[in-house]
Amino acid sequence: MNKIYEIDEKDNNYPQSLKKVCKTKPKIYAMGNLNLLKNKSIAIVGSRKNTEYGEKYAAKFAYELSNFGITVVSGLAIGIDTIAHKYSMENKGHTIAVLGSGLKKIYPPENKELFYNILKNDGCVISKEEPGEGVDLSRFPKRNEIISGISNGVLVIEARKYSGSGITAKYGFKQNKPVFCVPNKLDETTGVGTNNLIKKGAKLITNVNEILETIGEGKTRELNFKFDIKETKKEKITKSIDEQYMPIYEMLQKKPIEINELARKSNKSIIEIEQKITIMEIEGLIEILPRKYCKNKGVICIINNLKENTEKILPQNIYKKMGTLFWRETLIAIWEK
Repeated sequence: MNKIYEIDEKDNNYPQSLKKVCKTKPKIYAMGNLNLLKNKSIAIVGSRKNTEYGEKYAAKFAYELSNFGITVVSGLAIGIDTIAHKYSMENKGHTIAVLGSGLKKIYPPENKELFYNILKNDGCVISKEEPGEGVDLSRFPKRNEIISGISNGVLVIEARKYSGSGITAKYGFKQNKPVFCVPNKLDETTGVGTNNLIKKGAKLITNVNEILETIGEGKTRELNFKFDIKETKKEKITKSIDEQYMPIYEMLQKKPIEINELARKSNKSIIEIEQKITIMEIEGLIEILPRKYCKNKGVICIINNLKENTEKILPQNIYKKMGTLFWRETLIAIWEK
């Protein structure tokens, strides 16, 4: 079992960059390769609900930075953080995960396997919380301060207007660290934060060499990196879809469809369509949210009185598992997961 090290500012393993930027030097707890705390590193952060665009460039920059010997730092969160950790380890690169909970209370629990994969691949996980401390979201800004503090720069891939990634970038500015951003479309929700950061002085980047030059790594070379996220993601989803759901899935690929039109095009009753859509959501093929519009994931289908009809057509044990929060409105947006 991996040992948990308690490191204070007097310890030789304490990150020097953190010591320079934090007035009160937080004690940190660490597992794994402590030497990484002395390496040159870049924090890669971004939205938990990332787009395919965000996934592509988080993967690309994490992979390329690690190939140049740069340690990738992130927060073990779902979304961009997860992608950054995974792709930094693709070619024997290294990564550091900074948790917002204690090291014995891994958060989020979905990334428990990733936590141990990081350690298995000679990485490091750290936290300022006591090992047995559970998650407290109010402490996450301090976690973000450490992510920036131990890094030589912060790269924001995607960020909404108000987000944890924006907080990490704010600490980067405050700590006089270079803050980098990948530009995004003006009408993209997950691009509002990054575009605003660029206006505030973050460096717009289009390739890894721009980061390397800024942090004093003059070496530049082309890396061949192909990452066709659209193809791989579509193949994975399509293989998991039962034939009876495929016609609906395909109709929802290209444009918003109102439920009556969906029923008409498929020659099914509205009740049948609602049943299939609900089952598809339960199986994770689509996601239903309590909001009317959602652009960044693809398609919209407006469903009227879904709760009432679904309660009639679904087995009670399945219906109850959905929970009351699922039905906050009668207008539901659904998109490809």
